[in-house]
Amino acid sequence: MAQYDGKILMIDDEQDLLKLSSSILRREGFAVETRSDAREALSLLREESFDIILLDLHMPEMSGLEFLRQLNVRERPEEVLILTAYADLQSAVETVKLGAYGYLAKPFNAEEILSHIGNIRELQRLRAENERLRQAQGTGLGMVGETEQMRQIYRLVQDVAPTPLPVLICGESGTGKELVAAAIHRASDRAAGPFVRCNCAALNPGVLESELFGHVKGAFTSAVRDRKGRFMEADGGTLFLDEIGDMEVGLQTRLLRVLQEGEFEMVGSTETYKVDVRVLSATNRNLTQAVAAGQFREDLFYRLNAVTIDVPPLRQRKSDIPLFCHFFIDRLNDRFDKQIQGVSKEALEYLEAYDWPGNVREMENAIMRAIALAKGREIEVEDLPVTIVENTGGQDEPAEKEEEEATESPESLFHDARQRFEEQFIRDALEKTGGNISHAAQHIQLGRRNLQRKIKQFNIDVSQYSRRP
Repeated sequence: MAQYDGKILMIDDEQDLLKLSSSILRREGFAVETRSDAREALSLLREESFDIILLDLHMPEMSGLEFLRQLNVRERPEEVLILTAYADLQSAVETVKLGAYGYLAKPFNAEEILSHIGNIRELQRLRAENERLRQAQGTGLGMVGETEQMRQIYRLVQDVAPTPLPVLICGESGTGKELVAAAIHRASDRAAGPFVRCNCAALNPGVLESELFGHVKGAFTSAVRDRKGRFMEADGGTLFLDEIGDMEVGLQTRLLRVLQEGEFEMVGSTETYKVDVRVLSATNRNLTQAVAAGQFREDLFYRLNAVTIDVPPLRQRKSDIPLFCHFFIDRLNDRFDKQIQGVSKEALEYLEAYDWPGNVREMENAIMRAIALAKGREIEVEDLPVTIVENTGGQDEPAEKEEEEATESPESLFHDARQRFEEQFIRDALEKTGGNISHAAQHIQLGRRNLQRKIKQFNIDVSQYSRRP
């Protein structure tokens, strides 16, 4: 029989159940502690941590619900599996709201409890792996990706950051060029200074000139007071000029002077100001062609690109998509007050098949939408934008042959387990309510239409639960 590992704390006032279950779990390789009083268990957890807590709902001194409230399980490393009698399903739902993983109905056999625990351990393994990957991402540079292309970028960032050299960052819109610039700044000796951004494509030439160099009162009609520009704001730090290829040629001349001499005049003033600023720039255009066409100054081009970093589009590094999923989920869960753990296998297939013309920025928006719409702890295909589902080149039916040939992934195992749990939960509710969909929906606190959709999804024959005289 397969051997497991991990520490389990089982809390139940039924001594026979404690003895039998702990014996089964120890035989499978788990280290097991048992407590018949939830208060004693709380005391133990102040000194020690576990991987899994098996918790009975109804105990004489302290209930499972009160135990969860006091434990604050969302802040703990353990996953909690509720052990509940059939009549306790409503309370079991409440425990999930408090952060429990799920429930196992009593009585249960060895196969059932080991299946649930095995799924939990697989989930924890996935989380640990995701955390390892997150820590490895960008070697602490704040970027995401483990492809060889990204590793080369990380090395280049670390090499160029300590130098005063200007850097030109090239890549399509939405690829994360600003993240590269910010990483260079953070790894440089200017990290304590300001990191100032300016989008050269967002403003017309007159406004951009004032934005960069500032202006004095009376320089133009709306100049009612002196205003510092981005170069002054970035003094002692780094100025990031995004979409530098869109800058008007006349303004390029003023920028070249600052790069060469470190000085400039504010708009409407003859006073010269000195600044100490490192300039990083980015573009989605081919500046070599722009120089040939007379749209970009050649001397400025060579001044800006002492070092060039090319950021690949997302479609060229699709193996990084799972990393981006976890990165965005971690960052966005709090905003939407969600506990999304990951992306289902089917949804990930769609994400990896899509070409992402808007690159990482488009993906962030897609994951944000999916998190907002997700009903469970995983993002499903139905949560994804229609544009992704409809433009994935025949991904409507995942390749069955590939799935049969490949070993099932941990993500697939976990997804299947969650689906089985959800189906059984619905069947239990239908059994309890005699097949009455409205009553079952109320019982599990799910909208009637959503329950009907789930019944159809799981191909459940409601008539078999109807009570007959």
